[in-house]
Parts: sequence; structure tokens; C-alpha cells
Amino acid sequence: MSLESDVANLVTKTNDLLTYFNGKKTAIDTAVNAAIAAIPATARVWWVDQVAGSDSNAGNTREAPFKTIDKAMASTPNSGSCQINLLSDYTLNYQVVSSCAYVYIYGGILSTAPKLKVQYYQQTDTNQVVQTMLGGFLMSTQYSQIEIRQVEIVLPSSVGVSPVPSNMRFCSLIRTNAGSNLPPLLGVSLETLAITMDASFIGWLIGSSTTPVSLNANSVTFPSGFGGKYVNGVAAGTDPKTLNYLITNLTAL
Repeated sequence: MSLESDVANLVTKTNDLLTYFNGKKTAIDTAVNAAIAAIPATARVWWVDQVAGSDSNAGNTREAPFKTIDKAMASTPNSGSCQINLLSDYTLNYQVVSSCAYVYIYGGILSTAPKLKVQYYQQTDTNQVVQTMLGGFLMSTQYSQIEIRQVEIVLPSSVGVSPVPSNMRFCSLIRTNAGSNLPPLLGVSLETLAITMDASFIGWLIGSSTTPVSLNANSVTFPSGFGGKYVNGVAAGTDPKTLNYLITNLTAL
């Protein structure tokens, strides 16, 4: 066999190999693109109007809002991002369990900041003991962050509430579980909002058992006498630098 024939055969084999490679590469690229396209988007934007909305609505437009925050959270993929645009004042007299990694409650749609009116409610535990709890958000996913922006958080009166709210973690607006489904970090961000509080209020902003907490507050108006009500178990006036489980831009709690 001549050298020319050997070279020609080598060129042919090389071209065959390139053709095979390019075919495989195209098939792989097509499969990868299809797999990426099949991954569902985890970010959702919802509209909530407790006055005029309905949980049977689509919830994804201002014209067809949900009625409840929990419907918006439940309609978000697990460990996804959930933005909730409030279109009215919202009474929170129950516990919302979040399976979202990031919850963003936004009231800037309206000309006047909507009120998030937190109330007490009663719940019977496994021992048939009635307890008074504070309406709020139970953050129980591995990555648990909540941001509340441009709303007025209204904390209730405990006068006449029976049984009297106890000094327990579950009397907190934002809280974690005690012994299971504990996130490695609870992130709380308050942005451009006001907190008003009845003088008899019993409870805290954040209730955590063993989970470290990050609390960021920017342009927030806190009520007088709020010391000791930022995080359960933390006394008024505490320097947060003395706490090894809390990161915050506040100078005193």
C-alpha cells in the first residue's frame, strides 16, 4: 500500500471520527438544553388582597389576586422565592407555615402603606391545653429568609386575651420550630417600614430556639419601649455583640 493511500485512509478515518464527535456533541447539547428547559422556575410573584381577593383566583396579576398569604406561599415551589404584593390591610390571626427559601412581603404598590395587623389566637396542644399564640410566620425550610418592606406592622393588645399570652417562642411574629425542621440560619430583613405596638403587647418580633439569626433593619421606625421585644429571651438593652447567635445592624436590643 502506498504512502498516498495510507494518508488518504487516515484522512477518511479522521473525518469519520469528527463527524461522529459532532453528532454526539449535538445530541448532548440538545439533551442538556431540554433538561434545563424542563427545570421549573422557582421564583414567583403573587398579589394578595384580603378584602377583595379569592384563593380560587390565579393570584399572579393585580386584577385576580389571592385572598391569603398562605395561598401565595403554598403556590410557590418548595425552597423557592415568593414575592407577595399586598393590595390591602392584612389581619394575621393564625400561623403561616413557609416552605419557601425567600419570602418578600411588599406594600409599596399602594399610596399608603398597608397594615399587617398581627393578632393573638388560641391553639390546643397535644395535651389538650389551650395556649395563646401570636399570628405569624413559621420558617421551617433549610434556607429561611423573610423580607418585609413598606408596610406598617401593628402588634396587638393583650388586654382581655385568655389565656394570657405566655413568654414563649410561639408568641413571635417570625419564628422557627423548636426541635425539628430547623433552618441553619434565619434571615430577617425589615426595610422602610413602621412598627406600632399596644402598650400591653406580650411577645417578640423574632422567636428562635437554637437557630442563629440575622436581623437587618433599615429605615425602620420602632415604637418606644420595644427594647426586649426584638428576639425572645434577649433582655432589653442587650448589646448584640455579646450574643454569639445573632448578627444585626442594631446597636441595642
